[in-house]
Amino acid sequence: MWADIAAFLKANASETLIISIIGTILVWMYKQFKSMIDEKQQNELMTIQLKQGLFTKLELAIANVLHLDNDVSKQQMYALLGECGPHLTSEQRAVIRDYYKQFNPLFLHTLQALIVSEVDKLNRKLEKISEDEDSGEWLIYIKRLYAPIWPILLFAIIILYVLFVIQLIRQGTTLWVQICILITGVNLFISVTLLVSMIYFFVKRELGKQGVIRWCMFAMIIVSPALIFVVSRFDMSIVVSGIQILGVIMITRIKRPSEIIRP
Repeated sequence: MWADIAAFLKANASETLIISIIGTILVWMYKQFKSMIDEKQQNELMTIQLKQGLFTKLELAIANVLHLDNDVSKQQMYALLGECGPHLTSEQRAVIRDYYKQFNPLFLHTLQALIVSEVDKLNRKLEKISEDEDSGEWLIYIKRLYAPIWPILLFAIIILYVLFVIQLIRQGTTLWVQICILITGVNLFISVTLLVSMIYFFVKRELGKQGVIRWCMFAMIIVSPALIFVVSRFDMSIVVSGIQILGVIMITRIKRPSEIIRP
């Protein structure tokens, strides 16, 4: 097949070899990414269904304890808490531990609100999956067919960017300039990666609350490489690196604000 394409493009022997190698790699990457994406989607669906079933049972078990308050209902709730253990968030675990310490029904009301919120979130995810499937089999097929192309395209863009940075480094007159160009390339890569990631998660509504300080740190990491071009000096990349490292440290140390869950 690749030989036919090369012949159509009137390529010579060397170009034909390059076309064959690149084409084979692209086909292999497409198959690998498609397999990974399909497996990931299937695992996500199974996980959502499993969590929905467990948390729904736990929601009912908590309601039984709150209304009946007998040993049987409590034993059922404890058993379900154990089953749900791997899927509980840190906030849910904290409430459960507080309940174990005091056996105060108020903690159960709080836990119930958290579980109801989790069940609603899982239901929305399943509804979205169902809506996508109901939109038509042909649309789902096309979506799955094109899904592996985006990782390949991203990989190609990264490769081109790396080659572009290498080309710029070679044009550096001194070792110091070359190092600064390399650091600038890393700064820009971090900035663009963070920006694209935030846009992606925002569109998917998975960004969540971050808080003022974390938002400021995100903005600082993204915008800071502009200093290099404002002052037209590659050695400013050292300062930008310090800013980005500081921003990352602050983001990792500052916790996201807790979401308000109303019973």
